[in-house]
Amino acid sequence: MHIHILQLCVIQAAASYIYLEPRNVSVLRGSEVRFNCSTTESWDVMNWRLGEDTILVISVDHGLLSRSESVSTVNHSMTSLTVWELILSNSSFSQTVQEIRCELLPKNLKSSSALFVQEKGCVRILEGDLSVQQGVFVTFHCQAIGWYPEPSVLWMVNGTSVDRGDYNTSSIQGTNDLFNSTSELKLEADTSTTVECWASVSAPLSRQNSSVKFTVVAPKPTQDYTVVIAVIVSVCTIILLAVLILILCYRKKLTKSSSENKASSYSSWTDNLSSERRSVADETSGKVNLGYHTEDITSSGHSDLENRADSTIYISSSPQVPDIVIFSSQNQEDEDFSNLYSNSAKKTVRQVTTV
Repeated sequence: MHIHILQLCVIQAAASYIYLEPRNVSVLRGSEVRFNCSTTESWDVMNWRLGEDTILVISVDHGLLSRSESVSTVNHSMTSLTVWELILSNSSFSQTVQEIRCELLPKNLKSSSALFVQEKGCVRILEGDLSVQQGVFVTFHCQAIGWYPEPSVLWMVNGTSVDRGDYNTSSIQGTNDLFNSTSELKLEADTSTTVECWASVSAPLSRQNSSVKFTVVAPKPTQDYTVVIAVIVSVCTIILLAVLILILCYRKKLTKSSSENKASSYSSWTDNLSSERRSVADETSGKVNLGYHTEDITSSGHSDLENRADSTIYISSSPQVPDIVIFSSQNQEDEDFSNLYSNSAKKTVRQVTTV
């Protein structure tokens, strides 16, 4: 500070004037800011103004006369140079640049500086930490919320700034007059790295950032299902063939069993028929009743015949029937035998003999 005052003394040796520094200041809301008003001119009262408001009054004879609550002052004056410092401890946010003025009375000398109180918001990357396969494109979204003025958004990958042409940023101003910005960055997954999003305004210490880990993994090998499909098809084919063979064998077994049952039934039937013929032949003993007439029997004779019917009735021998008959088919066999037996029964001469 003393070095700076000495520099002002050298300047003041060449010309008499009033000087306020710094000339332009950007600070964050609530920050402390300092201004110095220097002059070689004589004066009675020094007024400090913020915009149209008087925030500090100093008398050359009595020192500090009045000040605002958030304002303080320090006297750095020397014999040939007057220097007063204004300290504004809690800067209030304003959307416009505010003017700080130092006025010397009664000569009405003035010097001014610009004060821009800004607002610092927050920033974050929406996606968080990611793990993706190599070669995949990923879009990162960064939000900077609650800034004034409109923030500057910057992307960094692995510590290196990304060209502004590689990402897009848009901003809107909300009802509270603060800006909300959104930025998009598209990256191809090549190597694992750290992705950072920075937002800032012109005020010192305003930079805010958010970072995420971007992990790249090797792509999964493509699985070849050709062999699996071939094995499944082969197994299914074998199973179908086995089922088909079992069905054919079962049907063949059923056909054979049916044929055997029919043959057994026919053999039993022919045996029974032969037995009946032998029984009839045995009972008649081959004798013929010579007294049998085809004429109608008189009622008296018929009565006598009925009375004697209680005795043994013998049936005369029937026409000789072959013991073995060969048939061309099963249906034909049944039909031929039925006809043969019916005709034989009709032609049989029944004779009744009395024992």
